[in-house]
Amino acid sequence: MNRKLKRVRKIKGTIRVPGDKSIAHRAALFSIISKNPIEAINYPNGADCQTSLKAAEALGVNVQKSGRNVTLTPPGNLTTAEGKTINCGNSGTTARLLAGIIAGSNLEVTMTGDKSLSARPMKRIIDPLTQMGAEFFSQNGFLPLRIRGKKLLPFEYKLPVPSAQVKSALLLAGLASQCSVTIHEDSFTRDHTERMIADIGQGIEYRRVNPVPVDDPVDPRKKRMQMPESFKYEVKLSAQAKINGGTVDIPGDLSTASFFMAAAAIGKGTVSIENVGLNPTRTGFIEHLKAIGCQVEITDKKVVSNEPRGTVAVTGAPLKARKISGETTVALIDEIPLAAVMAAFAEGTTIIRDVAELRVKESNRLEAIHHNLKLSGAKSALLNDGLAIEGQPELSGADFRSFDDHRIVMAFSVASLFLAGPSSIDDDSSVAISCPEFYELLGQIT
Repeated sequence: MNRKLKRVRKIKGTIRVPGDKSIAHRAALFSIISKNPIEAINYPNGADCQTSLKAAEALGVNVQKSGRNVTLTPPGNLTTAEGKTINCGNSGTTARLLAGIIAGSNLEVTMTGDKSLSARPMKRIIDPLTQMGAEFFSQNGFLPLRIRGKKLLPFEYKLPVPSAQVKSALLLAGLASQCSVTIHEDSFTRDHTERMIADIGQGIEYRRVNPVPVDDPVDPRKKRMQMPESFKYEVKLSAQAKINGGTVDIPGDLSTASFFMAAAAIGKGTVSIENVGLNPTRTGFIEHLKAIGCQVEITDKKVVSNEPRGTVAVTGAPLKARKISGETTVALIDEIPLAAVMAAFAEGTTIIRDVAELRVKESNRLEAIHHNLKLSGAKSALLNDGLAIEGQPELSGADFRSFDDHRIVMAFSVASLFLAGPSSIDDDSSVAISCPEFYELLGQIT
């Protein structure tokens, strides 16, 4: 549906956002191999997370909903008729994590998806899971993907690119097949899978590797910092690891909250988001807000279901440009559309690098961001792996394209609140993928 948007005079309010999508996906899919029921509190109703529930049901999980809470009773013996097909819709998380479970189980399943998901590469999970012993049949590494599960081999793997989905797929394969898995990373990626296994299961260890002081070879009187290992993060899953079941209390989704924080940042108002997740692998956007000049206050901090959470209040200010690259990019990967929108309102030129993978998300996000920024009169340049955006004192309303991508729609809906003249989004329906309540929540702070 085409949506009309107008400039607003002020930004202010306190809201709660739906449950964290990454944690919800895992609660649903963990139930497939759990020994006992899992109760997921504050389960979001976005289409992607509902897809994971349907996938769990397809493999025998009994799903009982009560408001925003979901009780997931595992099937016991995980069996399915040969040739079963599971539709993963638009959800890359569902497809990649489910692939790990199927690979480690005595199942043969074909996974399909919508047009967008069918264009997203799956080779990054196919290769390591094949090395573990599973069989995959695909069209050049894309969906549809037929998987023949096996008893898998113990596996040690260093992620060639940062990917929490690949890491999680391998850990779930190990859980399903009861084989040990060791994973090394050069960058810290989301650790919700490790935390959930530790909370409602057993048999996992994970650690960050920190640099240590060593003698300087040039001047022994001095010390320099050196990494004691060839990686920064290690996860070890034992062959005895399992999911016991229990309660997963899901905090508010920080990625969803970031859109309302960005509105406060651009509009120089104050927005508070209660009970939002504060997992340290997810707080890159909060650090970004501080770096470009915003005030951020965090209160009511606590840890529930092994996940930190709290109330985050963001107060906007004149925004400054910032270079985004390397590990900063990894920490901001889902919020790059928002970072680009804020850059258009900032003083100076923002350079965003190391985001080439955004070309194979729900849309080609680099092209989508660049196209829409240009429509508003922003100065944007496409780089081979990113964007350069020069902030402008005044931008114009425009008829933005959705590109059928929920993050593009929400980012430019936020931008529209501060543009001179009316704006529109050609199709806002994709917000249902992650946050059907998005425009209602936006109305609560404008």
